[in-house]
Amino acid sequence: MLKGYPHLEQLMLGDSQPWILPALVFSLFAWIWFGSIERFAMRKGTSFWKNVVKGIGWLPPLLLAIMVFSRLSALYTHDKTHIEIAKYLSTESFSTSDLKLLFTGDGGIEVVMLCALLFARLSEHLPSLSSARSDLRQNFRNRVMMFVASFALAFSTLFFPEQAYTAPLGLPLQPIGPMPGWEHFVPLALLGGLLMFGGELFAVSTLFLAGPHFQKLASRARLKVVALGLASITYLTFGMELEAEWLYQLHEQSMTLPLVLALHLGVCFAIVHQPAVRTDAELNHGEGRSLSILVLGIIMAVGVVSLTALHFNQIDTFGTDLGPTAYSIWISSIAISSFMMVQFLPALGFDAAPRPELWWMKTTLMYTPVILCMFTPFAVLLVPAVWIVLPWSSIVSWFIERDVTAPSKSFVLYPMVVSTFGVAALPFAWDVPFVIALWAGWIPGAIASIGLRLHLRSLRSSRGEGSQEVTLH
Repeated sequence: MLKGYPHLEQLMLGDSQPWILPALVFSLFAWIWFGSIERFAMRKGTSFWKNVVKGIGWLPPLLLAIMVFSRLSALYTHDKTHIEIAKYLSTESFSTSDLKLLFTGDGGIEVVMLCALLFARLSEHLPSLSSARSDLRQNFRNRVMMFVASFALAFSTLFFPEQAYTAPLGLPLQPIGPMPGWEHFVPLALLGGLLMFGGELFAVSTLFLAGPHFQKLASRARLKVVALGLASITYLTFGMELEAEWLYQLHEQSMTLPLVLALHLGVCFAIVHQPAVRTDAELNHGEGRSLSILVLGIIMAVGVVSLTALHFNQIDTFGTDLGPTAYSIWISSIAISSFMMVQFLPALGFDAAPRPELWWMKTTLMYTPVILCMFTPFAVLLVPAVWIVLPWSSIVSWFIERDVTAPSKSFVLYPMVVSTFGVAALPFAWDVPFVIALWAGWIPGAIASIGLRLHLRSLRSSRGEGSQEVTLH
């Protein structure tokens, strides 16, 4: 027994039920393939398989509910063998003010993820989808579940660290400080909102539908994501110690990194990807499609390599010689290789999108920072480059392919060129380019989406279709 520490007579959740975290991880994996599991169960048609599907669907929220209840029980009983109770609570009796620790301590991410998982599981009952067919609502639910589960898996070791569930060798005899403040819960709340409403946009984008029910839901989700995105960037600007080495604040036990990546996905879906599903559907057979893909690939490759290298050269982690450039080229090469390799997927049958090659390029480039951040937090420096080059995937085909009417160059193309170079150069006038890049990075995407939407409205008016929205089937 360590000197000054009492002997531990009880065990924390990870000690008494060591299976709970592995079970949560495996159940989240099952959520990613929930649609396939559900279809298999429907083909079997037995009550056993129906119960299996129901169990898989509710298992992750149930496990998280157990984790939250365990923390709540420790708070209520003031169990001093629980690490958080021993660290922050000095009294022996419970008071309602102690519930603050449930949200600002290690349990905060559990509460947020429980809300996100319940939202995903029940998303088919959203009011905006009440008139949609049951199979479409189920597909929508499965895609939201896939989005939330995949993000939770990517950061499972950060969301649910082992030290938060297992007893240490010793506990302090006296509290070590005051209870964490509500500012610790702010990034968690923002993260949860971005996951829920970003999941809606992911689902609509992957279903390739633009019917009235899904478009109403997508419009509301875009507004929510934009509002949460602005709040998140504000928090990152004023919540981070920018005068210090800011990149080191994305360390293992900080929620800043997943917040930045959830913000990244939400902005990409809201500003570029989800609107592009509808505009891509207006493209014709594609005379000159190969040339447009080649030009787009060059724009993306040059933009990702050059902008990522510039951002790496603003930090001193890799020295001042070739270290930053070499590391940035390595990160960029993985991103470029990824979105080029997926061009084979439409040939293998993954071609349900209006323009599957464009859809896969966009999706892969969007998710590359998230995947690479599982291995190195420095991959977050890809985000500014992705925000700037991704909108070009929406407009290149319109200007190169010969069987479509190109938008006005003075209204779309020239503003895109100016905004791209301006937004790329602007951040380097500040001490922390990454944060300024988040404030300005959405501008090219907004120009592309608004310009193409007005262009399509003009085309429909010239064809005598009025302002009726396009519906994809």
